[in-house]
Amino acid sequence: MTMKVKAVVFDLDGTLIDTKERFFRVFNEVLESLSLPPVTRSRFEELYSKALLDEVIPEDAKKDFWKNFLVRYGQVSSDKDGPIPGVRETLKELKDRGLIICVVTGRACGVHSVWNELEKYGLAEHIDVVSAKNSGVKDHYLKEDEVLKALEKVGVKPNDCIVVGDYLADIETGKRIGAFTVAVMSGGVRKEILESAKPDIILESIREIPKIIDAHKGSLRGLLDPAL
Repeated sequence: MTMKVKAVVFDLDGTLIDTKERFFRVFNEVLESLSLPPVTRSRFEELYSKALLDEVIPEDAKKDFWKNFLVRYGQVSSDKDGPIPGVRETLKELKDRGLIICVVTGRACGVHSVWNELEKYGLAEHIDVVSAKNSGVKDHYLKEDEVLKALEKVGVKPNDCIVVGDYLADIETGKRIGAFTVAVMSGGVRKEILESAKPDIILESIREIPKIIDAHKGSLRGLLDPAL
């Protein structure tokens, strides 16, 4: 059965907005708050590209570390933050095709702060719904909870949407809910690492998404099987 693309769910950081400098700064701030040694920029870049940041966090500190990180990450900004090249044009193009655009982030913050940031960068007008991790949610947070919440708001089933992200967790989330998954390399994670999550497709950036959808006449079945 052919599945029609009705919505595209985007991760925020590293997919729509470049926040790598913020990530580096907050990562070290949280390490130091837990009396752990900070990492150098070169070490951070290496670990991030291989999705191995957990290696510098003791096992018994990981839960507190990431909980604190997500809260702090949603509170600060960097003067180096900004939209990834081509994002504005891509979102507009997708909206012009009648697609619903959702943004889902793991930041522990109110959605209003995400909307404010999207507005700041001229992206908000192309987005229909935003979902974020609330700082008060249960410890065992799953990002798919927020993706499903966003899709429910717009009345779209997971198998009629594309989930786009730059990190393993984004792809794993999309796969768990049965969506078509697109990994983008804009966040700095190596291609071979992204491949390990088995996304349906890997792209250099989200700029390629409209052409791929158009080439297959908006069909997810066509995206999965180019011969159709």
